[in-house]
Amino acid sequence: MQTVLDADTWDACQNIRQRQRRLGTVCALLLAVALLGLVDGLQGLMRSGTNTLEMLPGNVVALSGPLTVKNPVTGDIEVRFTPPDAPLVFNLEGFFAGYWFGNGMWRGTVAAENGAEAGEYQMRVTFRGAAATTAQNYAVVVRADATAMRDHSTSFAQRLTGCNPFVLAAAFVGMALLVGVGVYRQGSRLIRKLVRLGCGEVVRVQEEKDGLRLWCLLFGTRPPYEGTVCSVITTDGRLLAQARAGTAAKGALQLFIRRNQMQDASGTCHEQTSFAVRPGCLVCLRPPCTQSPPAPTS
Repeated sequence: MQTVLDADTWDACQNIRQRQRRLGTVCALLLAVALLGLVDGLQGLMRSGTNTLEMLPGNVVALSGPLTVKNPVTGDIEVRFTPPDAPLVFNLEGFFAGYWFGNGMWRGTVAAENGAEAGEYQMRVTFRGAAATTAQNYAVVVRADATAMRDHSTSFAQRLTGCNPFVLAAAFVGMALLVGVGVYRQGSRLIRKLVRLGCGEVVRVQEEKDGLRLWCLLFGTRPPYEGTVCSVITTDGRLLAQARAGTAAKGALQLFIRRNQMQDASGTCHEQTSFAVRPGCLVCLRPPCTQSPPAPTS
């Protein structure tokens, strides 16, 4: 069985499929770069530690930590810098409930004075009446300039580009989503073209003792009658085998190819042709006619 395949529509279908694959490759590459950026950012955090703050003179960094006493007031928190004359200023913004488990948290900022000398300073946060072992220690590293901060970054992406790796990862994910929209639109166009060609796409192939069972999508069209012989072709129009239609369920048609119905492009029976029938091939679902699909262009 063959279907009437308009040459222009067939070529358009192939072009759409190629564009979809190229866009899909670009989307996968963007997601891979985003994943690398995320991994790079996480390893940078692990190497520097969550208690290390890096900043420039005149900058402000926000930080938070757990409460070690119940129902504290502003005067209960004590912050000490080492050395005592460190060019740093702590400002408590308040208390709040943790986002994950609802535990009490404090929130504040650390500011470096303009002209602060580059170096590493220690900050110790304690609460009045709490045990000494509950003290929270932070290392505040003041860099001389943006170049020094970039050179000392534990993130490879930040040393290379000067941008936060998590920001880069988010940017690449955003670009991947935009390209993914293009992949989806090309897929929708391809489905419309396949419906016009009267073809369904093979989505599953299962090897059996006496032949090959496959499932193809109907794309909302009416399936052929059970027992109808349908041609299985490649995306470039080469005939692979004749399949007999079975039952249709949930938008997919089940077909079966017997061993003696497998043939290669020259029409010779060949059992190895079963390896060529795979997801992505097409099944002609319309009534038979004498016109064959166009030959593939070299």
